[in-house]
Amino acid sequence: ISSANRHKLRRLRWINARSSKSEVRNLRTALRELKRLSASLALPSECQQTASLYYRKALKAKLIRGRSINSMVAASVYLAARNHKVAIVLKDLERYSNVSKKIIARCTRTIISELDLKPTRVTPIDHIPRLISKLELTHETEMHARKILDDARKGRLDVGKSPMSVAAAAIYLACLRTGERRTQQQVADAAQTTPVTLRNRFRAISDALTIDVEVRRGAAAVPVFFRPPVKLGREAMYDEF
Repeated sequence: ISSANRHKLRRLRWINARSSKSEVRNLRTALRELKRLSASLALPSECQQTASLYYRKALKAKLIRGRSINSMVAASVYLAARNHKVAIVLKDLERYSNVSKKIIARCTRTIISELDLKPTRVTPIDHIPRLISKLELTHETEMHARKILDDARKGRLDVGKSPMSVAAAAIYLACLRTGERRTQQQVADAAQTTPVTLRNRFRAISDALTIDVEVRRGAAAVPVFFRPPVKLGREAMYDEF
């Protein structure tokens, strides 16, 4: 081998070793951040594994260049959550990753287009369990909210609207119907939206579905929906007669 070829081979070996070490360091840092972010959002292990796969593909496709590791990790987590129908929004990622939701959205679009992904569409019904848990509502209110969302979907009232805001509007209407009242501010805070958006959504749904509800001011912060006590023994037997 000529000296010129030996020099070229040494140069190529050095470049390969340098790039490999750089990718290993990048991946090590990214996986550490991904694990932390997944723990903060309480994501299941399969969602974390999918996010790791997305990031590895992005790293192999050299999509990380010119972008921060945290932003690409957040975008990978968001896509994985959508794939597994885990209800999270960009504001959740912005809060725990300290990256602007606009940057996360931009990185998400880059991964989708460059890796030719087809993410699962998140529907309002996917956000119901999260909001029910945050607002500490009963199963009966949840069933009412699901019925309202089903009717809204048939009427295409959710098209072009944020799934979280539509879910929040359905829950607010369900609370008014069951008597388990929450204030508009409480529901808006749980959905990470504004009371104005919430009012626009639930008024549009109630008008279209002709749901007659009474909106009261100063609703209590604690549930006011109570189930009748279950009667047992002789007391129940006497009541039958």
